[in-house]
Amino acid sequence: MVHYTQVSRRSFLRGAGIVAGSAALAACTSKAKPTAAATSSAPSAVAPSSSGAAPSAVSASSSGTASASTATIKGGTLTVMCPSGEISSEQIGLFTAAYPELKLSLINYDTTRLNAMIAAGTPPDLVRDAGTDVTPYIATRGLALDLDPYFAKSTVIKEDDINPINDVWKWDGKVQGQGPRYGMAKDWSQDAMWWYNPAAWQAAGIPEPDPATPVTYDQLLEWAPKLTKSSNGKTSVYGLFTTNPSHDFISAMVATAGGKILSDDLSTADFTSPEAQKALTWLVNAAKAKVGYSAVNPSPDWDGPQYLAGHQVSASAGYWFGGYLDTNNAKLEDTTKFAAAPMLGTTRVSPSFGAVGYWIPAKAKNPEGSFAFMEWYCGGEGARARAAAGDGLPALKSHLPLLPQQTAFQQQTYQVQQTELPYLKVLALASPYALGSAIDTAIAKVFPSAVTGSTTVAQLGDKMTSAANAVLAQGKKAAGG
Repeated sequence: MVHYTQVSRRSFLRGAGIVAGSAALAACTSKAKPTAAATSSAPSAVAPSSSGAAPSAVSASSSGTASASTATIKGGTLTVMCPSGEISSEQIGLFTAAYPELKLSLINYDTTRLNAMIAAGTPPDLVRDAGTDVTPYIATRGLALDLDPYFAKSTVIKEDDINPINDVWKWDGKVQGQGPRYGMAKDWSQDAMWWYNPAAWQAAGIPEPDPATPVTYDQLLEWAPKLTKSSNGKTSVYGLFTTNPSHDFISAMVATAGGKILSDDLSTADFTSPEAQKALTWLVNAAKAKVGYSAVNPSPDWDGPQYLAGHQVSASAGYWFGGYLDTNNAKLEDTTKFAAAPMLGTTRVSPSFGAVGYWIPAKAKNPEGSFAFMEWYCGGEGARARAAAGDGLPALKSHLPLLPQQTAFQQQTYQVQQTELPYLKVLALASPYALGSAIDTAIAKVFPSAVTGSTTVAQLGDKMTSAANAVLAQGKKAAGG
């Protein structure tokens, strides 16, 4: 079994992203002209992350077998923009053994640098990003290459084997999930799920939750004070995972109550609906209770390291977190369980916040070589190794049997994941006018005032709506809308 070092949850789920409404990008790109497309079907399976090496140019000249679809690729160096530490030297060696004519140069994911490279007409050959977040944006602006011709020729990736979650990388100009493919997930998860230490519930005298049955957010907040350990004004253990007012987290909560944040045309956001107000009330109350890290009590890291250090009894993450535990502290597998996504309302919804993978810039200098890496990493040998390590749900259906099921921990994780699959729903988290990360930044600025008491939740909803819509309006104007 191969294991790779994991990066943070946020960097895993979403790269830094292209700055929404960037004047430079708007000036140097033209709108894409999507073709007609098929409608996506309901996803049926699961998998996330891998590791890497520091940015460097690496070459290996051993023999290997390349895909017939890319046998005529030209040689050279591929520049891959991804979080530092995600693609390992081992993976680089395996890829270049299969493609000795290609070298890989890894550069750290950096928004400013990406924007500058695209504006200069010298983009990276591949960019790592979250399909749920970026596809409408990069496709509408003509930034990403239409990959349908490449997938059509692939002998590694067959259309009927592609897990439908990959359809978040499709865009037809109006609907995400339809139209040409502009990227592919390397792995994915249902990211509103959570992990917990049953011993903490036992020590607090609280009945342990049934992992396969969703708890309510209200129940989590009721338990949290009993699970939190504080002394002399200092908290050593938090009873709740980190709760930040991000667009995707709020959208997931609201979806279980039958609501949504983005409008049908993806041009406006609304945090004033009854469903959104209920979610904001919960987030504000959680922050006020100081039972977990929040926007007003930022975590020194992310849930993973804090859970490993015993500073949290739970962590908010999808299936991929099992691979993270196995790599970083396998002993915790004996005291950790995977659980269904919580519910704010009565509709069971368990979304993905990422479908993280790669897209190829429209002006990439070696698109055939770029697709060779995407094909290998997302659907070939690289993808098989990550699936076998439990580092996320695979992008291909045929890789599902590779998910680990040897230990009791792996079996519990796998069984809960299979139970959760029918409740997967792709939420409207993306807009052609602004990235979710840009919306997150805008709404995070106004959230603290509701925790300190200077703003009511109703007023917070108004402020967040105004802040998000200002970002969307700016992006729409920049895109010529």
